[in-house]
Amino acid sequence: MNINNAVISSMRSLNKNRTRSFLTTIGVIVGVSSVIMMAGIGNSARIVVKSKIYSYGKNAMQIRSDRIYIRMTDVEKIQKIIPDIKYISPLNENKSMSLKYRNRYMKTRVNAVNNDFLKLREYVIKQGREFDESDIQYNKKVVIIGDTVRAELFDNADCIGETIIVDKVPFYVIGTVESLGQAMSGRDLDNYILVPYTTGGIKLFGNLNFHELYLSVKSESGVDEAYEILRNYFRTKHGLNQNDKDDFNILTSDEKLKITEYIWKSLTFLMIGVASISLIVGGVGIMNIMVVSVNERIREIGIRMAIGAKRQDILLQFLTESVILSAGGGIIGVLVGVFGYIIIVFSIDWPFVASFFPVFISFLFSIMVGVFFGYYPARRASLLNPIDALRHE
Repeated sequence: MNINNAVISSMRSLNKNRTRSFLTTIGVIVGVSSVIMMAGIGNSARIVVKSKIYSYGKNAMQIRSDRIYIRMTDVEKIQKIIPDIKYISPLNENKSMSLKYRNRYMKTRVNAVNNDFLKLREYVIKQGREFDESDIQYNKKVVIIGDTVRAELFDNADCIGETIIVDKVPFYVIGTVESLGQAMSGRDLDNYILVPYTTGGIKLFGNLNFHELYLSVKSESGVDEAYEILRNYFRTKHGLNQNDKDDFNILTSDEKLKITEYIWKSLTFLMIGVASISLIVGGVGIMNIMVVSVNERIREIGIRMAIGAKRQDILLQFLTESVILSAGGGIIGVLVGVFGYIIIVFSIDWPFVASFFPVFISFLFSIMVGVFFGYYPARRASLLNPIDALRHE
């Protein structure tokens, strides 16, 4: 029996039990579609994470020191020793400070910064203006608010010129920022306010000391040099010996990207591995149905052997049926997976990433499942004794 005849004969046999054939492929459909959706979502998430990281600027750095404060004198010195600096901003932060406007209250994140912080984060002013030099120089009580704060305190109405109370201190609203949406963790990125670092230090935090410093350099080639200069500066400032470990952290955009890509790659492989279990379950289901099919057709097998069919013909016949079942499930699974992935990314406003590789691999794996799990029942059918098979009722 050649391949064409085996395919035709298998299709006829499967067509007699359409419902059973379809139900048999459900495990493969779920497995293939899950693998494709998980791989696609992982690729889309990687792009989203990358864009979030680069929102600090592609050549940006974050310096954090918990043991010894960063002071304005440090900022001034760093501006002198790194001539390639494009933006630099100290950061004082309180992640849960109370706000009040008339009879409305809420908690928000307060960031004491300068205008460079807005440029580093690529904040777009929606209404009003940024800070000016006099705001910072004279410690003015002015504030720029995120979109969530604007929505909750002002019902999305024009709030420029209004006064809000930040931890019992009145602040004058001078600007609002375009919405940033949510982080990958689900954290609201719009629930924050920005105040001048001088005002925040004096009026809210009680000092002009900072735990964090953000900066970016003009060129990508200057990142490594700036990193070494910063590291040597803070090691010298903190009095660290050659063998002492750094007691501060310097993170570049590329380092953050490497960390997040490693995490997402691990999670993607984990999700694909879990989804692949459905393919194995589907393969077991195919093997089970094929065993049942062999038991139901023992007399048919005996007749075919009696009229000249060889053992390899019987083997090919049932193995082809198993592969057609798994391949059919694979095709449906590919369609379900691709359309499911498209629906998911467009519903959550993530980028669509067209990738042929996971589609090809998952479909190929579905065929391999058919071969692997179909071989046992096919071999069992081919080893039947023709005389015993003809006697079977």
